[in-house]
Amino acid sequence: MKWSVFRFIRFAIVPVLLILSIHGLNPENSLAKTSQPTFYVATNGNDTYDGSFTRPWATIHHAAAVLTTGQTVYIRGGIYPIAQQIQVHHSGTQAHPITYAAYPNEAVVINADQINILKSETPPFPHDQGAFQLENVSYITVKNLSIKNSHNSGFTIRNSHHITLKNNQTENSFSSGIGVWGSQGSVSHHIKILANTVINANNLKLGYVGAETGEAPHEAISLGTVEHFEVAYNQVQDSQKEGIDVKEASQHGQVHHNYVHHVKRQGLYVDSWFGVLEDVEVFQNVVHDCQGAGFVLSVESGISARNIRVHHNLLYDNWGTGILFGRWGEDGLRENIKIYHNTIYHNGYGKPNPGEEFYWITGGLYLFSNNLRSVEISRNIVSQNVGFQIGYSDRYLESNSNIHQVFQQKNIQVFQNLIHSPDNARSSIEAGWLPNDWATIYSFKGNKAIIGDPQFMDPTADNFYLKSYSPAIRNQTPLYLGAFPLSEQNRFWWQKNFPPQRTKGNGKEERMRE
Repeated sequence: MKWSVFRFIRFAIVPVLLILSIHGLNPENSLAKTSQPTFYVATNGNDTYDGSFTRPWATIHHAAAVLTTGQTVYIRGGIYPIAQQIQVHHSGTQAHPITYAAYPNEAVVINADQINILKSETPPFPHDQGAFQLENVSYITVKNLSIKNSHNSGFTIRNSHHITLKNNQTENSFSSGIGVWGSQGSVSHHIKILANTVINANNLKLGYVGAETGEAPHEAISLGTVEHFEVAYNQVQDSQKEGIDVKEASQHGQVHHNYVHHVKRQGLYVDSWFGVLEDVEVFQNVVHDCQGAGFVLSVESGISARNIRVHHNLLYDNWGTGILFGRWGEDGLRENIKIYHNTIYHNGYGKPNPGEEFYWITGGLYLFSNNLRSVEISRNIVSQNVGFQIGYSDRYLESNSNIHQVFQQKNIQVFQNLIHSPDNARSSIEAGWLPNDWATIYSFKGNKAIIGDPQFMDPTADNFYLKSYSPAIRNQTPLYLGAFPLSEQNRFWWQKNFPPQRTKGNGKEERMRE
């Protein structure tokens, strides 16, 4: 009896152990750390297969049509030419999101060049659509994918919430590389755009059939009417218009640790349309070699932009102004604005129009618009900018020639900035774009200004940390001026291993790149 029981146990357990051993060696199971199903797409797959590791699907379209709550699809490396838009059909939940991801350590390229797009006179316009479209969906993550040659946008998120785009790349798109859109009746919200790279967006040459000539639509990364958003650790380069634009009636968001360079217009833009844009924080970004301004705040066609905080940014070597209060469009009200602890160096050096002396938007920090109220400009380093360091246009003097009284009435406070002017600095210059955007610009130091060389470590090597004897280091509050604290170890996060790690709320580090 005992021998029979032993034989039964032995022959019952051995096959189970063998199955478990084989199961543990399967690459599919090494990735599937949850009981939720995991699927695969590969260039040698077939959409009639079951989507397993050994029998993968062939198209991302099929995955987007069938993937549902809690499921993940890993896309194997290779080039995926597409002739129609990839459109996500189902949503996840907070506990069980849906994930679209490249298989670890494999490069996935979606080539959208074959999508034939026709001009439309009614919304949704073709340029607002994406090669990868997330519309009316929620709780979805898309990561580690690359989209190239889109005749509209790369990734588009519309009327959706709790969406994360992480470590993706777009290259060569007619419209935005990444566009996030909502509407007054259906705001997109809780959106994270993290550690993506956008190259050569807004390229008119990639326009759809019948595209208008003149300029391509939108910006490299566009957010229109989006609430509760984070745009961080992205790189935007070599694009044909603005870099990152938070616009329309967007609210409650952060734009930080982005690296924007070599774009044809403004690096960073906050611009109200269609309503109130408010509660946006722009900090710890690096912007250089843009053909427009480093950062612009405008109200082109909205009610107002308010409660905007711009701090600890490095803005240097841009053709236009370092920080500009623009006058474009209807030039609406900006109020409750704080511009502090920025380093603004060598901006405004763009080539002037024939017969003019200065680039049309020049200088360090320029109050071009006078439709401002409750503005604080403090603790910045403004150095070696062309024409002026901090300046205001002659529109401020239209009803009162005393600028101190005008600023007091508008509650514009300029104080504790370090001003370092080139030898040819003057009290006023003339610059702009005839006939409507021409102005006499007056230099203004404000209260408690520190005048002198900030003593950067090595600006020729893009090192804007401060030497120990810098006049921007103080024995009183605040302890330093500009974007980089003396106590901080030199971290050129935008130069090496970008995007960097960032610290999560629990003190642990989360890698932006996977």
